[in-house]
Amino acid sequence: MKICVFLSAADLDERYTGPAREFARLVGAGGHTLVWGGSDTGLMKVVADAVRESGGRLIGVSVEFLREWARQDADEMMIAKDLAERKALLLTGSDAVVAMAGGLGTLDEATEVLEQRKHGLHDKPVVLLNTAGFYDGLILQLRRMDEEGFLPVPLSGLVFVADEGAGALAHLERSVGSPAPDRCTP
Repeated sequence: MKICVFLSAADLDERYTGPAREFARLVGAGGHTLVWGGSDTGLMKVVADAVRESGGRLIGVSVEFLREWARQDADEMMIAKDLAERKALLLTGSDAVVAMAGGLGTLDEATEVLEQRKHGLHDKPVVLLNTAGFYDGLILQLRRMDEEGFLPVPLSGLVFVADEGAGALAHLERSVGSPAPDRCTP
């Protein structure tokens, strides 16, 4: 399975890097491919390193103005002309989406993917990985939107919330099915 992960390129505290590393190890060990923003810095680097070390593949989608921070040893690296093209390539190149801790770019990516899912423009499972309660405020807002009629589909049909990586990956594997791993194993 190709798993798109939206996350920060900033250097973060161990309360975020430790759980991110563990999730990434599960992704790689499961024979899955990481599809990510392509950066070799911060949390993006932590996750890409752990996927690679555990046997997974790396497909990066950087953007022209961030090209100098793109990971050099990715299995594939695309350079988008702008952020809109990058988001489109990330989504079309994946089977599922996980939003991890991140800043405004991550929030933009996650909400756009949810908006597209709401309109039926894709049916890929979307997970908010709520490490250390990072997304508690967003989850509260989404629940309010659901309860007060702002969402035309139930929130449970848009996003799955997981507090830890094993639960996130288990949900994705159930939702996408059990496709053959993205790599050959002897």
